[in-house]
Amino acid sequence: MNVINQTKQTILATKLKVARNFIERFRGLIGSPPLEEGEGFLIPSCQSVHSFGMRYPIDAIYLNRSREVVAVVKSLFPNSIGTVNFEAHSVLELPVGTIELTRTEVGDFISIPDFPSSSPIPLSSREDSYFENPLFGTTV
Repeated sequence: MNVINQTKQTILATKLKVARNFIERFRGLIGSPPLEEGEGFLIPSCQSVHSFGMRYPIDAIYLNRSREVVAVVKSLFPNSIGTVNFEAHSVLELPVGTIELTRTEVGDFISIPDFPSSSPIPLSSREDSYFENPLFGTTV
């Protein structure tokens, strides 16, 4: 499944993990190895992220309910707090450099298969594919 910047016609992720519950949302990427190219972590119902306990930087893309980019954070360093954005409905965490490489910016629209743009992203996800990384578990 590809997460695509529809505006720029660029691929943001080919493997996406969705946080399904409070523990997965809170833990996020803490203790995991750095995201590899093509991996992404989506946190639904989220207006800010942190990187406390992480050992590597990430890029973060804040999306509203229509999957429009409302903010981007390039290279959120370990032990930092990302911007709080009250327009955001979810945050997509990606390997550092992805925002720059894909030229993603505020106003772009992001396609996330299995999640229609007019409805909120559910906290539960399908269980039909897996990352090789055991921390990630279920993906969509």
